Amino acid sequence: MILYQNHQWLVVNKPAGMATHAPRAGELGVVEWLEVHLGRKTHVVSRLDRGTTGVLMLALDSAVAATAQKIHEDGGATKIYEFFSPLNSEQLGLGESWIREDELDEKPARTVFHRVETFDPGSGARSLLGTGQQPVLLTRYRAEITRGRWHQIRRHAAASGLPILGDDEHGGAPWPRLCLHCAEVRWPGLDQPLTAELPPSFREMLQDKAGGAGAAELGFALCRDRRGSWLQEITDSSRVVHRNEIRNLPVAVDVFGEWFKAAWFDEEADPEKRDRRLEPLLDLVAQRAGCRGGVLRIHRSNPHQRKLVTETRVIGEPPPESFTATEHGLRYEINLTRTQHPGLFLDQRDSRRRIALMAEGKRLANLFAFTCSFSVAAAASGAEVAFSVDLARSCLNTGKTNFELNGLAETGRGKFIQEDTRKWFKRQLRRKENKPEEFQALDLVVCDPPVFASSRDGGQFILEKEWPGLVRDTASLLAQTGTAVFANNHRTGNEDSYRNALREFFQEVVHHRPPLDFPVLKNQPPHVRIYFCKGLKSD
Repeated sequence: MILYQNHQWLVVNKPAGMATHAPRAGELGVVEWLEVHLGRKTHVVSRLDRGTTGVLMLALDSAVAATAQKIHEDGGATKIYEFFSPLNSEQLGLGESWIREDELDEKPARTVFHRVETFDPGSGARSLLGTGQQPVLLTRYRAEITRGRWHQIRRHAAASGLPILGDDEHGGAPWPRLCLHCAEVRWPGLDQPLTAELPPSFREMLQDKAGGAGAAELGFALCRDRRGSWLQEITDSSRVVHRNEIRNLPVAVDVFGEWFKAAWFDEEADPEKRDRRLEPLLDLVAQRAGCRGGVLRIHRSNPHQRKLVTETRVIGEPPPESFTATEHGLRYEINLTRTQHPGLFLDQRDSRRRIALMAEGKRLANLFAFTCSFSVAAAASGAEVAFSVDLARSCLNTGKTNFELNGLAETGRGKFIQEDTRKWFKRQLRRKENKPEEFQALDLVVCDPPVFASSRDGGQFILEKEWPGLVRDTASLLAQTGTAVFANNHRTGNEDSYRNALREFFQEVVHHRPPLDFPVLKNQPPHVRIYFCKGLKSD
């Protein structure tokens, strides 16, 4: 992840899909991710487009950033990019090398291009390009600039008749990512060039120069392009394949330390065909992530009339009954074989970190607490108290174990309440009304309810019906300066309905993007909705 650092510069290898600087509140670009997760305050020196990977320089203070601006203006730095295009410069009469000096946005711009090689990207690439088994060739190019204008290489490549693969804004052939990579930066004052090796998908397509990568290899490589090695800096657990991230493979794969959990979402698939399709991918996951084994679970589309998971298979070495995963130095108990969920929701990683950063001295209520990971993160960061409310005794017992694993059990800051959250709300509201002098408002509330739940006494919880009441009651217990985090995984739910219910009670409602290993996929419903809400509206 970090390619170079000294007292002035921090240089990183940017993954695909991450902006240099977040374009809106609630998203973590490179700058925001470094500050939230590593506590590193940086300043933008130059930008890489969201889809571009590779060398990205950042300054560690504003004075250095100003110096960098002058270096760019004087043309003192050199940047070398690599990209793929289905078109060949030789066939277009451009030869091996050529220069484009078209002005961009009425400003001078100069790009030097060089053709590196033409190659067969393999059967996996052919399937993504829609050519099936038909022969297809890609050409690898190098582009050199001394200062960059907006989309300079992309626009100059398109003007040359060679739009970059995956650059739909400038006429490129459809592809899961923009095939542009900043491979090298030569910066004045640094003795050695700053380099980033080609991303996994580039390397897979180039392997053996003939035959290239198959579908599983290329699909998994594209997933790795979107993650880089960033998550390894803070955790041993991540989603290495998101649902529908690999074309025609309805699977999600999470890794917890040395073990994986794969979830298959096509209940009608023939088991033998399913296993044949999955085997190459799971082998790759085991090899790349160093997994000893894991489980495969088959999910059903109607979990409320029959069990959510009807089949669990062990693959490779059987995982232990329980083990621990680590995130930001905190340990959490994981169960892959005997519980419905592993015990740590990876899609809330960024939210846990944000809560931890604001928790010191605060009063937290963690509603629908599950295994109490938000409570652990808050208590470890010095929260005054963390109330964990959940109806399931087994979940709260795991939460208590998580407190013990992190040396928090003896602090007394963790309070575990086995109760329906709706009943807990009623008790707190009665207390507020009847004994206002004893009532203490909450500084932080996390409310992450299930989409549907049923209890032994026949009661039901349906999120769409309960959401407005949860929002109202949360607002009633929250301090004026407090923060409430609401989340849900209702993939087919109405976004406007959920957001409008929040806006009725809060002045500021910010929709947060999920972590980088849960990419927002085109034409796919949201995996999770996360809202950070502040500023109570007056009655």
